[in-house]
Amino acid sequence: MDRMRKSLVAILLCAMLLFSMPLAGHAQSSLSETVVDELEAIAENPDLTDAEKAQWEAWLNEDASEDAATASDEEALMDELEEALDANALQGDTDVQELECNAALPANVVNILLLGVDNRSEALMTGRSDAVIICSINLETGSVKLTSITRDTAVTIPGYKKQNRINVAFKFGSKDGDLAAGAMLAMKTVNRNFQMNIEKYVLVNIHGLANIIDALGGVDLDMTSLEANRINFELRKEPMDKVKREKVKAIDGLQHLDGMQAVTYARIRGIDDDFARSERQRKLLETLMTQVMQGMDLGKLVKLIEVALPFGATNLSAADLMGLGMAVISGEAMSSILNGGDALEQLRLPLEGTWKYGGDASTSMVVFRSQARIRENIEAMQQFIYGQSFYVD
Repeated sequence: MDRMRKSLVAILLCAMLLFSMPLAGHAQSSLSETVVDELEAIAENPDLTDAEKAQWEAWLNEDASEDAATASDEEALMDELEEALDANALQGDTDVQELECNAALPANVVNILLLGVDNRSEALMTGRSDAVIICSINLETGSVKLTSITRDTAVTIPGYKKQNRINVAFKFGSKDGDLAAGAMLAMKTVNRNFQMNIEKYVLVNIHGLANIIDALGGVDLDMTSLEANRINFELRKEPMDKVKREKVKAIDGLQHLDGMQAVTYARIRGIDDDFARSERQRKLLETLMTQVMQGMDLGKLVKLIEVALPFGATNLSAADLMGLGMAVISGEAMSSILNGGDALEQLRLPLEGTWKYGGDASTSMVVFRSQARIRENIEAMQQFIYGQSFYVD
């Protein structure tokens, strides 16, 4: 997998890699102790003949050899993943002291900023992050929650006097081509304006997400006829690739979409507003997460990594990915999926009734109505993520 050396893993605007890591190490460290215990139990069992004991010992050793081989393959993949992350990390360290993290927030939840960069290049580069989503993973319960912040939300961007849309923070920070600096400024912006503690990010562009979805075989989405017809319109008006594809049927209901059609669905504008747009983004993420978690195996994971490499960036380490993935796989999110429930919970900011259109005449933005309304949104998000508010006056 030489392509592992070309760029960072970025799975998922949908953070797919985070939710699909049943890899090396989950109980392998105790394998030899388990084998020894079972061998002792066989030897001490008075109901077994010597021949039966020998047969059981042979079977046990055979199973142990197969488990060891599997563990070795998985460990090799993890080593390769870690090497790729280390060798291709974006220049510039994440200085936590500069991120203005809210120290009052509990450590049992990891908040990751997912940034969907909207540009026309196949390679990841600077641009507006028209998807701004906080992915919150509870390490204790394995729950996953998504909070999307409308791209036109007016915020204070550190280092700039005037308020501006939140989706330009990444662009401002990466204006010199430094994507890590862009991610830093985007995280700092969210932390300052919403009293969060985000230290991790995942960047992915349009082509990256589309290619990941295609690697999964496409996705089935339930949509309205208006949304379906708009996909066709947008792809005809502003084609993002040269693929000749069948049009989406202009009907209500479930339809199968390829990667670019699915991304276009999440980018639809013109039929409603940015709040509906962010809802479509969260819906796509949840659908993809459910699809990934139901059908993931080692081979599919390798394929996804290879596909995602050229299109994204993250400061998550292999150890981070492992810990987060195992928490999700063994927790509430996976249990809910297996029982036919939702993969995750969702929230959208700003809350209804707390905002208005405002800002400079030339840059109409979604502006909070008052400081009290800002606090209401911050407390609502913290309540959603943590079950209580940690608002700091």
